[in-house]
Amino acid sequence: MTGFCEQAWRGVGDWFAAITGHPFLTGLADGSLPEPVFDRYLLDDAHYLTGYSAALAALSSRAIDPDGRLLLARSAAGAVEGERQLHRGHLVPRGIDPDAPGAAEPSPTCVGYVESLRAAAALGPFAVGMAAVLPCFRVYAEVGAWIVAQRKPTAGHPYRDWIDTYADPAFAEIVRSAEDYTDRLAEAAGRLEQAAMLAAYTRSTRFEWMFWDAAWRGERWPEVD
Repeated sequence: MTGFCEQAWRGVGDWFAAITGHPFLTGLADGSLPEPVFDRYLLDDAHYLTGYSAALAALSSRAIDPDGRLLLARSAAGAVEGERQLHRGHLVPRGIDPDAPGAAEPSPTCVGYVESLRAAAALGPFAVGMAAVLPCFRVYAEVGAWIVAQRKPTAGHPYRDWIDTYADPAFAEIVRSAEDYTDRLAEAAGRLEQAAMLAAYTRSTRFEWMFWDAAWRGERWPEVD
C-alpha cells in the first residue's frame, strides 16, 4: 500500500514539473544561471533556513515520541549548520554576509513561506505541521537527483557544491526518515486530518516554486514615493 508521502508527492507532480522547467532551475543545472541571481537566492534562503529550523524545533518540542523528537531536533540543527555553511562559503567571499545587520531583508515570498510553516508547526495538528515541512526536504532531494540524472556537474560547474549537497545519498536518507515518520502519523490520522495534511503539503510545494521564482524576478517589497 502506498503511504501518504508518496501519494502527496504524486499529487504535486505538476508543480515539480514547473519547478524543473523554471529558468532558475534550468540555468542552475547547466551552470548558465547568472551569479547575481544565485547570490540573491542564497541570501533569501539563509533567511528562510532560520525560520525553517525554528519550525522544525517547534515540531520537535511537540512530538510525543523520542524518535520524532530526535529526528526533528537533528533536522533543525542540520538546517542551521550544514546549509548555512554552504551559504556562507559562497556569499562571504563575494562580500555578502547573510548575518550582517545591513544584509538584504527576506523577500515577501520568503516571509510568507516561513510564516506559513511556523504557523503550521506551532498551531496546527502535529501531523499537519509535519506535512507542511516535508516538501522542503523532498523537493530539494528530487532537484538534486534531477540535475545529476540529466547532466553530472563537472569540476568547473559554478554551482557544483550546491548540487552535490542535495544529490548526496545521505540527504536522501534524511528525507526517507522524515517521510517514514510522517507516513506513520498519517496512518493514525482521521480522514479530515489527512486532507489537511495534503493541503499543507501542496501549499508548501507551491511555495517552493514561488521561492525560486522570487529570486529569478528579484522580488522586493514595495516602497512608497
